[in-house]
Amino acid sequence: MKMESKTYRVQPLLLGEAEVGCALDVFWGMNKDQGRVTVPILAFLIEGGTDPILVDAGMRSAERAMSIHRLGLHRLPLGMSLPDQLAKYGVKAEEVKTVILTHLHYDHCGGCELLPNARIVVQRSELAAAAAPMGPRTLDIGSRELFYDRQDVAAMVDTLWDRVELLEGDTRLFPGIECVLYPNSHTPGSQCVYIDSMDGVIGCVGDMVRKVDLNVRKAIPPGIYYGLEEMQRAMRDIALRGDIIYPAHDPLVLEPDREKRIAALSPGKPWP
Repeated sequence: MKMESKTYRVQPLLLGEAEVGCALDVFWGMNKDQGRVTVPILAFLIEGGTDPILVDAGMRSAERAMSIHRLGLHRLPLGMSLPDQLAKYGVKAEEVKTVILTHLHYDHCGGCELLPNARIVVQRSELAAAAAPMGPRTLDIGSRELFYDRQDVAAMVDTLWDRVELLEGDTRLFPGIECVLYPNSHTPGSQCVYIDSMDGVIGCVGDMVRKVDLNVRKAIPPGIYYGLEEMQRAMRDIALRGDIIYPAHDPLVLEPDREKRIAALSPGKPWP
């Protein structure tokens, strides 16, 4: 995928941990007997532009994740707050001028209120889906909210509304930074952010991809999606666009060895 010549650095921010079922990683093996694993909750700082840019913003509260969505153990240890993680790179929360949300699940947009000067970029279709999710009350996890936190949605349409920028499909926000909408994939309005970085084109894909090997190289969709064919087309497009894929919950993103990280997160080109 050829983008602008401007290059950026993409730094992962560790904004908590969650214990989840391995069934989330892959659809054609989804059952309750696959065990559980602790995964990171990641956001991404894009350096190299005029101002710092974020992709996603972590969760509002570990307690809400467990009580409202009936999920496993969530933790936000000391040092994993959004301001603390930004400070590792010399950035203050008020200096972030743009936060791009891949989608509006609780663990991706809960920290937006900690960014007082940032415009909040999200797809219009995603905000509509988050405001009125089509979930039954009887689900064991997710419940009627389908992993959207009502407090997050309320903030988007009220206290944060003046700073919300709604996209209508694919949009190039900056030279070398493009948002691509994948309708009815992980969520109705999920988008991926492709960044022309010093390591090649990095795809910050939110939860479109849980594991690069399973979901992209082997072309098996992750466990949560809205349309099977839409998700398969999205996996193909992600593989074609990105040189490196950064899922939001894969510990491999935090691998300190650059060569090992790139090798593990390269999509290859499995699709014709």
